[in-house]
Amino acid sequence: MAGIKAAVFFFLHLAIFSTLPPFSTACPDVPSMTVEQACRKASGTLLMYDLCKDAMRDVTYPSNGVDLYALVAAKRALASYADTAHAVDALLAGGSLPGADRDAYEICKKSYGEATDTMNSVAAVLVGCRFMEGDLGQVYRDGVAQVETCRDAVRSLPASPIYARNLVDRNMAALAYFVGRLLAGVQ
Repeated sequence: MAGIKAAVFFFLHLAIFSTLPPFSTACPDVPSMTVEQACRKASGTLLMYDLCKDAMRDVTYPSNGVDLYALVAAKRALASYADTAHAVDALLAGGSLPGADRDAYEICKKSYGEATDTMNSVAAVLVGCRFMEGDLGQVYRDGVAQVETCRDAVRSLPASPIYARNLVDRNMAALAYFVGRLLAGVQ
């Protein structure tokens, strides 16, 4: 249910932001750039650049405020988290996990709940144009660390189906942070 809500929220905001005229922004005093420029500026590696371009694939205007890109990245991370959390829930519901696996997946369940709450708070700050208040950069970093908590729990499990998903989620969280850093005041 949380995944559906996140997807609906994402597409609603994407529809609203995508209908704004080119070079506009939902927030005042936010720089505008193309997806290409934003992804190049936010990405330090080819992997992150490709991930960024893929995350921004539904952005329709050639140039937008970086607040839109930050929101899109946050929403893509949330959608990815929801998929992984659903997979963790399915594993836990199976009831046939050895104790160490069950313990690791319980840690993941908790860390994904925290990471989802954190990224939802990021999205709310972005939608409310309040990214100059507080330390949004630290909030992003906290979210990355919450996803990494799951990674640390499952990396010693043999052939965990969650490990690869978690690596994608960690990259999505990092991408959201890197794109968010394009906003003034986010470090």
